[in-house]
Amino acid sequence: LQAAPTGKSNVSDVLPDGTISSMPWRKSGVQYAQNDIYLDVIEEVDATVDRSGQVVSSEVTGTIVANSRLSGIPDLCLSFLDPEVINDCSFHPCVRYNRFERDRVVSFVPPDGTFELMRYRVNTKTNVSAPICITPSITMSDQHNAGHGRIQIQIVQKQSSSLIIPDRQTALVIEDVALSIPFPKCVKTATLSATVGTVLYDEATKIAKWTVGRLVTNATKVPQLSGSMVIQGKAEDPPPVLVTWKVPVASVSGIQIAALQLTNERYRPYKGVRTMTKSGRYQIRV
Repeated sequence: LQAAPTGKSNVSDVLPDGTISSMPWRKSGVQYAQNDIYLDVIEEVDATVDRSGQVVSSEVTGTIVANSRLSGIPDLCLSFLDPEVINDCSFHPCVRYNRFERDRVVSFVPPDGTFELMRYRVNTKTNVSAPICITPSITMSDQHNAGHGRIQIQIVQKQSSSLIIPDRQTALVIEDVALSIPFPKCVKTATLSATVGTVLYDEATKIAKWTVGRLVTNATKVPQLSGSMVIQGKAEDPPPVLVTWKVPVASVSGIQIAALQLTNERYRPYKGVRTMTKSGRYQIRV
């Protein structure tokens, strides 16, 4: 990935017929029986959340990944319904940066196969609220230099969040939920159990991995981890819990692709677009 701070690009606005000499990322003679291009719009939420569930800080970055299987020398133009929701953009060298600066469209001749088309930052006026609420409770004790502690963590799907789904009738689904729970060095061992998913504690690294999976709305069991710890030596404050999750179809920015137009070739390719929001570095203070 390369940014173009000077506004210059190796791609001219007008393509000479039958030449790719100025496009080292594009192979010559590419031919497909079925022409298609897929775009994945992925937004990542970095956030720090305190133990009461309040977001202390957050930042959202986005990536558009393309998978191009197009014959010849396709010239593409990607436009957005509201390009003002994104900022600080950087692009693959195939993108005409001047055109984006002028018209806020992404004009490019794609490489063949999968590549990262662009990155951007989402303009958020307030801290981003994720659709998941995690409430940890860890009690550390120090009794006669060898104490016992307790841990309890509960996961709840929130009714409202900062995520936007274009079709309001589509239910918000949270997938691939997992927690990495590091314990301080004073913990000699831990015995843990979970009502949903699986939990594994690594004695060597002192990290517990709780794999929850998909959160089910109105489930009979609320995902909850509980257990006890044996503490040796002086009790220490536990490090933050790291959380991973993803929500298909949703975005924080609300960005939507208006059109993806092809010129310089006569065929009509199949075009597919998927949107997803997922956790980046998402940590919960305990």
